[in-house]
Amino acid sequence: MNITKEIDWTSADNIFKTFDLNKDGIIDEKKFFLLCKELYDEKEVNENEWRVKEMFKIFSLNDQKGLEKSKWIRCFKKWIKRKPVNVLIVVDVQNDFIDGNLALPNRTGYEVIKPINRLLKQARWDQVIYSFDWHPENHISFYDNLAKRKLHPSSKITKEKAKPFNTVTFLKPHVEQILWPRHCVMNSWGAKLNNDLYILPNSIQIYKGQDPDSDAYSIFTKENQEIILSKIKATDLYICGLASDVCVKETCLEGLKLGYNVIMIEDSSRGIDKNKTEEAKKLIMVNGGLVTNSNHVLALVNEGKRSLILDHHALNKSSVKTCISIDDKNALVN
Repeated sequence: MNITKEIDWTSADNIFKTFDLNKDGIIDEKKFFLLCKELYDEKEVNENEWRVKEMFKIFSLNDQKGLEKSKWIRCFKKWIKRKPVNVLIVVDVQNDFIDGNLALPNRTGYEVIKPINRLLKQARWDQVIYSFDWHPENHISFYDNLAKRKLHPSSKITKEKAKPFNTVTFLKPHVEQILWPRHCVMNSWGAKLNNDLYILPNSIQIYKGQDPDSDAYSIFTKENQEIILSKIKATDLYICGLASDVCVKETCLEGLKLGYNVIMIEDSSRGIDKNKTEEAKKLIMVNGGLVTNSNHVLALVNEGKRSLILDHHALNKSSVKTCISIDDKNALVN
């Protein structure tokens, strides 16, 4: 069954009347599915039926009959009326990851610049953030600083056998650490953003990895959380840059954990290792993130297109999530 009349998505009453096809005063599950197929891409709905069922169950408060008018108004306010605050996060597009000490294989890091510049110039962002790996000379992650630190007796690799990209366990602080070539030293050429990357006026620059005793892959340090949460009030984070299987991945996963809608922009990111990059994308999707391309991003940000995956994640992170029991959720997934 197709809806032929124009739908006013700004009017709760108009939507309810449009999809209450038999005029019984209820939006049941079948009508809810029809509504979703009009609101979202039909393929996305068909591939994520369990998300639609879970959303329906949340909004109907486990009432199998469905949503009467009062419940629909609540649904409309929580869901249809939601206005995202869209933030683009450009992760670590720095010289050392493109042409320097920790350059991605075959200079693939440079490939992100053109699609990122397109997004910076064409999309209507509420805010843009550029992140920097920003390390002191004596940083714990640098392989050539290994001689200056003691390893814990439990370390599987000794100092004598350790090589770049191995993982060791330090004594103080007692942490496991990948040993990287020296990179992104504060104020050095390698730590600068690549000259060909467009810097949007009024954008924000944030730094991570300044603590000599701690590495930081995610941008969500305590200070950076304060910037993003309190000042920008972001809801939807569009994340791209370098590298997909390290800092982009960890930023996406931490953003999801903090309750943001997270979109990893696949064609605007590159990884160090192909297999680990694929694993990172799967992990982001399993945790509720959307992995997509820049064309889709422009449609979401500029044209107001909706994503079922993003709306489902936003709903599950809101207070109405408590309406579903663990048993109910397991039943829906199974």
